[in-house]
Amino acid sequence: MEKYDLILISQSDLVDYSGYSNLPLGRVDLYASLVYPRMVYFKGGFRSHLDVLNSIKNNKFYSECSPEERRNSLNIWNLPGFSGIHIANYLLQFGIHTKVINNYDSEFDQLEEVYNFSRNSGRSPLVGISSTFYLSYKEIKRLSKELRKIDPNMKILVGGAFANAETINKDAGGFEQHMRRCKVNYVLHAFNPEEDLKNLILQKRQGKPLKHIKNLTYLENNNFETAGFYCTESEWHDPVLNKTPALWDGIDLPFLNKTIQMRTVSGCSFSCAFCSYPSTAKGLHTTELELVEKHLQKILNIKKVKTIIFLDDTFNVPVDRFKGLLKIFKKYNFEWFSFLRVQYVDDEIARNMKESGCIGVYLGIESASDAILKNMDKRVTRADFLNGIKHLKKYGIISMGAFVLGFPGETEETLNENLSFIKMSGVEFYTFKEFYYMENTPVHEKRDEFGLSGIGSKWKHKTMAYEDIHPKIIQMFKKIKSSVFIDADTSLWYIAYLYDQGYSINEIISLQKEINSVVHDQIEGKYSDYHPAFNRIQNLLGTVCDHAAS
Repeated sequence: MEKYDLILISQSDLVDYSGYSNLPLGRVDLYASLVYPRMVYFKGGFRSHLDVLNSIKNNKFYSECSPEERRNSLNIWNLPGFSGIHIANYLLQFGIHTKVINNYDSEFDQLEEVYNFSRNSGRSPLVGISSTFYLSYKEIKRLSKELRKIDPNMKILVGGAFANAETINKDAGGFEQHMRRCKVNYVLHAFNPEEDLKNLILQKRQGKPLKHIKNLTYLENNNFETAGFYCTESEWHDPVLNKTPALWDGIDLPFLNKTIQMRTVSGCSFSCAFCSYPSTAKGLHTTELELVEKHLQKILNIKKVKTIIFLDDTFNVPVDRFKGLLKIFKKYNFEWFSFLRVQYVDDEIARNMKESGCIGVYLGIESASDAILKNMDKRVTRADFLNGIKHLKKYGIISMGAFVLGFPGETEETLNENLSFIKMSGVEFYTFKEFYYMENTPVHEKRDEFGLSGIGSKWKHKTMAYEDIHPKIIQMFKKIKSSVFIDADTSLWYIAYLYDQGYSINEIISLQKEINSVVHDQIEGKYSDYHPAFNRIQNLLGTVCDHAAS
């Protein structure tokens, strides 16, 4: 077994379904916005859509399984995440060896084994927690508590998107109370923390002081009540896109099935009024196409890999760069999913997308109302979206339309424009997300014009308030028959993950329609573990198993 410098937890099973299940079902009206339509009540508790499939197929929910069984169960966090693999790839050029724990809740036994082996060999590895998907310290505290059962003296680091977000409107000194409470030794809070992480590991390896490492807060020892707390100088780092060699095939990735995630761009060239990403990422940064191809070659050297999810927010912009990417892709045999600005798709691009292996795309429509699109500063029209989707459908590329509901100016009329768009466009999947108000977004500058007040998920403006949105989502969910609802928190990854697990797109559509029919009836107050859809799901799962075996 190899000794590691860093064990990095890339992601974990975030949602506490048991907490929702403990709430009284008879008062579901009080918390319906938290569970519907994203969950199903089944066998005495609220479950994820995937966990319903686990129970029907294996007669076990994910939480009831051993670690090995969890690795073979359906869980969205079992899909290989990007952050852990990217960090391992970046650090390897400096002789730093990283053990990636893709999903802590499926691989905690492997983490303990690797940690103890390295510790017993005289080198206790640093244990990192990526906060990419976190919205609070709750999950950090849970993981730290579990990790300290392995070794109370473990050195634990937190970095990633949540850590960075905590410093946008606050001083880094604010980490102190949370680090003491969660028993975390280090926090790296840069937007692009790779260089700081490298320096931290090398400084620790050499026994040197940490005061010159940028963007670091730390406690001097594991006495979390009294240890000295320190903040180092903050400094912006550009992305390491063009400083990261292609070493993917030199990393141990036992959790891989057929799909891996890749990024060729950081940042965004747009300035949508509800989004903070362009400002926090400080512009658009791209990987040189020659290096993209080298990364692609190394990824495809991993014999398991057949599918890539491209994470770029602006994958097809600039258009000429995207055409160059498609030309490269056509030289290799793989399939792919991506996020896409569909208004820039014409017939030629759609054809080349299909010929290069594109299966499906996520479309950030946000709104199909020209009035709301103008308020959002999207610089696109409903007609532009429809035209681009027409080209995708011509070549059999499936699409998911993603909508943000409740943006300033939203009315019953503009919501209905989304309904008609979903039917007219023919998008195979759709998802809804409530407007989330952040002060570091362009809409904040127009708050007086819109009468916008509140913060986060609790807001109101001249035409709507946050309490209005969930009933509207339920109404639209009930009305839409031509497209299939997917939970916004899993979105494109849900489709790509089931595809990775051997389900065809048509089978995914059929399974999700059945799950959604159960959700529809539960919203109406009809609860039964004997809902006819469960039998149909069982039959569909049997069909998938049969063709997977053949």
